[in-house]
Amino acid sequence: MNKTRRSKKRLWINTTLSLASLVLILVAIQGLNIISNWREIIVSSSLLKILSYPLLICFGVLILGMTFRGSLWLKYKPDTWKNSDPVELPFISVVMPAFNEEKDVGKAVEAIMSSDYPENKLELICVDDGSTDQTWEILNELRRKYSGNLKIVSLKRNRGKRKALYQGIKKARGEIIVTTDADSQIQRRALRNLILPLLRDNRVGAVAGKVAVLNERRNLITRMLTAQYALAFDFGRAYQSVYGGVLCCPGALSAFRREAIDRVIRAWVKQKFLKVACNHGEDRALTNLVLKKGYLVKYQANAVVYTRVPEKIRQVNRMYLRWTRGSIRESWLFARYLLMPRKKKYYLLPAVDFFFQLMLHPLHLMVIALLIYSFLMKPDFIFPQLIFLLILAFALSLNNWKIMKSFKFIYTIPQALFTFFFQWWLVPYAVITIKDQNWLTK
Repeated sequence: MNKTRRSKKRLWINTTLSLASLVLILVAIQGLNIISNWREIIVSSSLLKILSYPLLICFGVLILGMTFRGSLWLKYKPDTWKNSDPVELPFISVVMPAFNEEKDVGKAVEAIMSSDYPENKLELICVDDGSTDQTWEILNELRRKYSGNLKIVSLKRNRGKRKALYQGIKKARGEIIVTTDADSQIQRRALRNLILPLLRDNRVGAVAGKVAVLNERRNLITRMLTAQYALAFDFGRAYQSVYGGVLCCPGALSAFRREAIDRVIRAWVKQKFLKVACNHGEDRALTNLVLKKGYLVKYQANAVVYTRVPEKIRQVNRMYLRWTRGSIRESWLFARYLLMPRKKKYYLLPAVDFFFQLMLHPLHLMVIALLIYSFLMKPDFIFPQLIFLLILAFALSLNNWKIMKSFKFIYTIPQALFTFFFQWWLVPYAVITIKDQNWLTK
């Protein structure tokens, strides 16, 4: 009964917030004369008349995509432990690459060793990827403290995160391989919760954990990223988990079935794109290969890790540029995988979602171009449009409260506006520089 009441309450809240958002947008459109002003601009140019049709189609597809994703998200629930689950936990190996992480690596190791996972079923393998600071010395001290559970590996020169992970995975003995970062700290029950879908369903090959922000209160940028991370995980990966097609298991916390990782690890570590060895995007690439082998990939919202995020705009843009390059490469490979003629069971929903995602970037660029044109053609319309965009961002952010369940959702407003106005260049620039494999944030 309580479960039914909670479901009804959740549905009522979702419906109310969605309707409130829609009403607010419609009132803003009417009050600011948005439609009439745009009609004047469009009828003034034959080219704009032609372009308005594909733009309206893109908007229609975007709305369908949001509805599709929202309906899936409503069905998501993380797996939780029950009395019927296996009492005997498997032996797991946690692999942590580290490069110049003297400030955080100690806390990262302590968090894993303080987890509630049985000590006799856990090993931690830390790989020092050619650090030039005190990372190696700190790891040596920790090895003496946790001699039975901690192994350390030293690479004489920096070889990149992918190679460092590979060295750690080769030495791992666990039935399940967990990856994490040296600037991240897991919650106490994160490991138990993370591996649960792998124990319950043999079809699951990998599980993504939830990444939250460790340095959230530093400034506006870190608060904006907190909101962005919450949406990316508790909405994006949550709805993808419903059909078992999570696209990216984050390096900060993910678990892989040993059998699955053994089948793809050689192709992963030797991956090349346009004849260039791939350094970044290793988490998305590994997830792609697991999906390609026919495994399901799930998300556990109750397996939380806190990670340190950039605190300056320049660092944020570099991080997103690296992610975007990896995303473009892996999206191309994912599209090829979807079109492969081999018989697979779980193609339809990933294909539909992938199509909706493809529409976002061209729509973004088209809207930016039209706004610039409207500013030039009708300068007195600039202020009403900016007000409308602010109201639109606020209206859409109301729906984010459903996901974040906190007033932190308000930071999605500056995040959305910053992304819209100042990060539109990321995709085209990433396409042009797709072969650039610099890490950028180290």
